[in-house]
Amino acid sequence: MSTADTTTEAFAGTRPSDAADLPDYAPIPNSARGPALNEQGYHVELVERNLYAVTDGTYQSAFLTTSEGVVLLDAPPTIGHNIRRAVDEIASANGLSNKVTHLIYSHHHADHAGAASLFDDKDIVRIGHEETRRLLLRDNDPARPAPEETFQDKRSLTIGGERIDLAWLGSNHSPDNTYIHLPDHDALMLVDIVNPGWAPIYVANLSEDIPGYIEAPAKAMAYTWTHFLGGHMGRVGTRADVSLHASGVHGRHRRRRPQGDRHTRPHAVLHEIRRELVGGGARLPRRRHRGHRRAGHREVHRQDGGRRRVHGQHRVLGDGVDPPRPRLRQPGAPVSELQGIARFEFRDGQLEERP
Repeated sequence: MSTADTTTEAFAGTRPSDAADLPDYAPIPNSARGPALNEQGYHVELVERNLYAVTDGTYQSAFLTTSEGVVLLDAPPTIGHNIRRAVDEIASANGLSNKVTHLIYSHHHADHAGAASLFDDKDIVRIGHEETRRLLLRDNDPARPAPEETFQDKRSLTIGGERIDLAWLGSNHSPDNTYIHLPDHDALMLVDIVNPGWAPIYVANLSEDIPGYIEAPAKAMAYTWTHFLGGHMGRVGTRADVSLHASGVHGRHRRRRPQGDRHTRPHAVLHEIRRELVGGGARLPRRRHRGHRRAGHREVHRQDGGRRRVHGQHRVLGDGVDPPRPRLRQPGAPVSELQGIARFEFRDGQLEERP
């Protein structure tokens, strides 16, 4: 009895007629899953003390409940009025005011600030980087009022007895992206850099400054925090999420391992993903030795000396790390050296500056 071939290659050049004809894929690992949403389509959770995160499964906002009112961190339009519902829910449960007195912009992009106009009390204080104000005045979008209060490099706020540190450490995803540190809540908010549990989308999360984007995780890790608010996906992130993201972006910066042990993954998260069950209890295929030829391999070219280079079909990696690949080198020093990436390395699963 033959078994239907459901691999991607088997469907190359064909068009599935229904869902049953689609190829099989590995399931989403638990590390990437977020919390379930309620009937209104949002989820609100306690991060630390009086800091809360609210998500619609794709975008994320956060807010602080204080004795003076609510401090809102970003207002994504996809969550929209559910931000207000989440604030009302928490404020009512704790007997606090639901009035949003402050709105802090992480940056000017509409997908994270497009619901700001929903909080239009005449005495609300909007705060953002000076470049955020310039760009919002330029865009002239009624949904995104420009901040009245700005800062240039760093600014510390104390609102209702709660401390919030704002810092601009150079452009990355956008020219105005702000690091929002809440030291008393053991949390850091840095939007559009790391998607906890997920890889970046194309063009490094649509970043305008790729070298700055590559450097951003190391700058984030320099802060003291446990909870990470990345602005996207359903769950609150961790230091392991940022460290894993940085290892993938930097590639070469892996934790030091004993001689000959170069096929060990440095992150437990990858082992967790690897061990997720696929379908009827089958596990992901183990990595084969690079010298083995397989059906589907094709010759690319013959090198000097008679050795041939072959190109294999794409497949899920096993326990081994991806081998080094040739890269196009441009004249001048590598970008990593120009941007100072070489100053950092991983120790015990965390990105740290070299001594």
